[in-house]
Order: sequence, then structure tokens, then C-alpha cells
Amino acid sequence: MNIKTIIQALYYLINSNDKKYDKLSLLKLIFFADRYHMRKYARSITDDTYYAMQYGPVASNVKNILDFDFLSEDEKNYIEKYLSKDGNYYSITNHFESLEMLSTTDKEALDFAIENFAHNKTFDLLDMTHNYPEWKRFEKSLEDGLKREKMNMEDFFLPSMIENDPYSVISAEVVDMSRDFYMGRF
Repeated sequence: MNIKTIIQALYYLINSNDKKYDKLSLLKLIFFADRYHMRKYARSITDDTYYAMQYGPVASNVKNILDFDFLSEDEKNYIEKYLSKDGNYYSITNHFESLEMLSTTDKEALDFAIENFAHNKTFDLLDMTHNYPEWKRFEKSLEDGLKREKMNMEDFFLPSMIENDPYSVISAEVVDMSRDFYMGRF
């Protein structure tokens, strides 16, 4: 996990349009972007640990950042330099001169999340994440009272049964190659 990459990804999302984003929306958009990047390029943008929780997949470090739960004074200062929270919504406090921590493919994945999901309401995003196999695997356990379960990043390569799934723009061959690369089969 690189905190600068995560902050720049959040900045990219928040700065993408005039919409106001709450924590759940940002967590879901990061998930959608990470899922795209895993499936197409064999790595996530955030390099975060994901947990299946009641409200869907949660990138642990992204959640901590959005909660302003810091590990060090340097991280706190860096985060607060660029990100602030007003009520339930996040905003940009300073602008980056460049987003050097985000690769071209990171921006591609974030754009995919913005174009395909950002227009939805928060709880619609939440419901959408519940349809993907990497979360669905834990649905019963979560219904039975489990608070969270660590997700397996390999599950990000599983196909969904969602009709007109936006991820279908990535061919099965590319997903298979990405999975093999991620699993170290190359």
C-alpha cells in the first residue's frame, strides 16, 4: 500500500465531476477501479487488503484514510493537505501539480469506475458490489452475523453473472492472462 497513490486516486475521483462523494461511494468506486485494474493489468491500483463487509467490499487502508485514522504524523499531514471532510462529504483542500503516483492504466481504471458507476446513488453502488463473486462468496456468513472476512484477490478474476456487466469490455483471454500473471504462472 502506498498512501500517496491512494490519496491521488481519491483526489482523481473527487475531482472528476461536480458530484459530492461520501465515504461509501468512494469505497465502492475504488473497488470498481481496483477490480478493473486487476482484471486487465494483474494488479490493483491501491495494493490494499480487501474485506467483505455488510456494505460490500472495503479496501482497508482506503477506509482508514477516509476515517482520518492515521498511522503516523507524516501520513496525517499528507492526507489532510489534500483531503478534507465536511459533514458526510469529502473535498479537495489543495491541488496536486501532477498525479505522478497514478499510472496511465490507473487513470484508465478510475475513468472506467467514474463512467460506469459514479452516476449512481450510494446505496445503489452498495447493491451493485453485492452482485460480484468476490463479495458474494461471503454473503451467507455476513447475513449470519460475521462482521468482516478477508477477501481473496484471486476472486477479482471470477466472472460475474450480471447482465450487461461493464467489465465485459475486458476479454476473457485478457482476464485469464492477468490472473495467470498475478498467480505467478508466467
